[in-house]
Amino acid sequence: MDTIIIIIVFVAIIIMAIGMYVGLDLRKWSSWLYGVFGLLCGLLIGLLIDNVIGGLKLGVLFAFGIMYGGAAMRWHKQRYEGNARSMLLKYGKDDDPSLFSKLVKKLLDKYK
Repeated sequence: MDTIIIIIVFVAIIIMAIGMYVGLDLRKWSSWLYGVFGLLCGLLIGLLIDNVIGGLKLGVLFAFGIMYGGAAMRWHKQRYEGNARSMLLKYGKDDDPSLFSKLVKKLLDKYK
């Protein structure tokens, strides 16, 4: 029984991590599947531990966490990756001697 709960929690954490890393567009149905999987994982854990009401509460909590985290990550990526690209184009030249341009180039090389 405890092994099943640990496996379900592990699967839920993997789903949350993938959803938050990729970022979720809530206008697409495929992003809502992450929320459904979170709801099902929480419901299964709640059913194994407590009862149906506890499972629904935990499932809603998991689904909300996945959807909110994924949407926030998508918003963050859209907002700041565009700024990083424009700053890299402006200050990312190799021959620019300023300290600020060297710092920007070093920090934003991962967005190339």
